[in-house]
Amino acid sequence: MTDTPAPPTTEDAPVLYRILADEVPAGSALTTLHIGGAHTTLASGHAAQAPLLLRTLDLGARVTAATRFAHQPPLPDELQAAGDAAQQAFAPLRERLALQSSLYTTDAGVRQIALAAGLEAQPELLLPLSALEALYQRLLQPGSDAEPGELAAPHFAAAVVILRACLLALGFDSITIRSDAAA
Repeated sequence: MTDTPAPPTTEDAPVLYRILADEVPAGSALTTLHIGGAHTTLASGHAAQAPLLLRTLDLGARVTAATRFAHQPPLPDELQAAGDAAQQAFAPLRERLALQSSLYTTDAGVRQIALAAGLEAQPELLLPLSALEALYQRLLQPGSDAEPGELAAPHFAAAVVILRACLLALGFDSITIRSDAAA
């Protein structure tokens, strides 16, 4: 029996960047994002070129939930403090991004955020910052409809906080969520 290597996961920001850099028109600016359990990774540059920026931040959904949230669901002040810390982590990267880039991910967690924000399921989703903000506001309302099911999970709330911080700190007004099949 021969060993067949597993295909690289496109949830990894550098892998997705390489795929998109070959797909999008030459010269197009792109940034890819992966929010993991322990880390968040960004890659940014121009099509057909190596990334200008490749950065891994010590900012993940599981770790943020474990270190920042003492309550389930997280309290509004816990969400806001985690968001402030995440924005501070992303802010220095803004000037290093490819100018006027579009933001992409294939993260299943970000897809779940988009669905929770009210987007209809399809292979490629465009999650606008305004829909993400509305979801974040639901999380800030204790006792609201934000508590049932997945929305009450600390790791989910942490991923929302990290994604929102990324978009705000880096100046994106949306993120495109591609399926692994489309990547």
